[in-house]
Amino acid sequence: MNKEIRKLRQSFSYALHGLKMCMITERNFRIHLTAACYVSLFAFLGRLDSVRYSILCLCFAVMMAGELMNTAIERLCDKQATGYDQTVKQAKDIAAAAVFVCATFCVIIGIVFFVPSGALFRAFHTLYTHLWALGLTILSVPIAIGFIFGLKK
Repeated sequence: MNKEIRKLRQSFSYALHGLKMCMITERNFRIHLTAACYVSLFAFLGRLDSVRYSILCLCFAVMMAGELMNTAIERLCDKQATGYDQTVKQAKDIAAAAVFVCATFCVIIGIVFFVPSGALFRAFHTLYTHLWALGLTILSVPIAIGFIFGLKK
């Protein structure tokens, strides 16, 4: 039993290491993570209902998982290719296209959830009427930009 728990703990350790490595080395992953944070903020400020917020969280998970898979495929392709290889290029392009499809549908879902329901208007109204929240949001932008572009491989 103790050996099984140790193996399980080790598998979680590997997963967290992969997540950390992707967060440090992949700018696009950091962009998606930052976007998820801002969308979550606007969902809260816009009083999005729990069902829609749950679906947004599912979108975040699918987007992050897609980016993680894309990174894994790119790394494997780079490891196998000794020079230019058309098949490797196609595999990497297809993996990137998968992330693009995920991102496109996440944006569409966000628009459908925020605009007709008035949640986007409520979020901006909350920021307008609570200047401290607006100030904190504005102050977070340079931090977010630093997070996205500041980490190096």
